[in-house]
Amino acid sequence: MTENPWEADPDLSHRMDALAGVVRSELVAAGLPLGPHADTAGAVVEVERPYLRGVLVGWREGIVLLDAAQEALGDDPHHEGEECAAFSRLTSAISEAMVEAMRAILTAAGLEVTRDAEDLSPHDLLVTRRLAPSPWRARRDAAFEARHDKMREAWNKRNAERCPNPDCEVHGPLREQ
Repeated sequence: MTENPWEADPDLSHRMDALAGVVRSELVAAGLPLGPHADTAGAVVEVERPYLRGVLVGWREGIVLLDAAQEALGDDPHHEGEECAAFSRLTSAISEAMVEAMRAILTAAGLEVTRDAEDLSPHDLLVTRRLAPSPWRARRDAAFEARHDKMREAWNKRNAERCPNPDCEVHGPLREQ
């Protein structure tokens, strides 16, 4: 029996799941919807399994367009008509444009992004790692740290004031400040 790569290295699997979360949050911060759900258009983000090379990012068109394309394909069983070709061009152009936009967004957000040449979909991206935190994430994290430090200082001061032992090793130095 052959082991699956993600079973052989659960730490890598966990890191890829975390990277997928980062990718999703960057796309949502940019204002893009996440899919796929039954009738939701948007970015499709998933860990590339089984090899865990990175996170695959693609685009799913809206249900109105997909339904119309399916109807056209159903009316043209050999897919030789102009309507089928027009839907093919349109969906390809949409996917290409959205994937290029997502590539630009993710790269600017500090992620390493390449085209996924090995995947069957020519419009997928592969995010392999985070090179730097995005500006909004860095600002948010710094604000969180500042609030945390301020709260910790306030709690330490309060505990020092309430400490029954004035010579306490922990709270004594806080009273002197």
